[in-house]
Amino acid sequence: MYAPFASQIDWEIARWAKLRGPGSTALTELLKIPEVPERLGLSFRTADELNKIIDNSLPGRPRFTRHEILIGSEVCEMFYRDIIACIRSLFGDPDFGAYLVFAPEKHYTDGQKTK
Repeated sequence: MYAPFASQIDWEIARWAKLRGPGSTALTELLKIPEVPERLGLSFRTADELNKIIDNSLPGRPRFTRHEILIGSEVCEMFYRDIIACIRSLFGDPDFGAYLVFAPEKHYTDGQKTK
């Protein structure tokens, strides 16, 4: 559930370190205190290791692709994302979980619910 982190506490400490925590030097110094990473069960031992997990293991937004098209005599740049990658990103983001609907819904245009 907290992948690529080992546990909830691993995730929470990583989140705190990146959003509200001290600078990377202070985090590394904290993690160098004997037994701190082991007792907390952390999957990283330095700020650099945490950054590598974030950069290489966390899913991110799909990248934009640049394409040039010729309209008349004008060259226009077009930027787009792969729609399937976008859908995977949205469906894989727990922040959107409450808004995703997987069952059919009925929507009516009148108050009597006949149309």
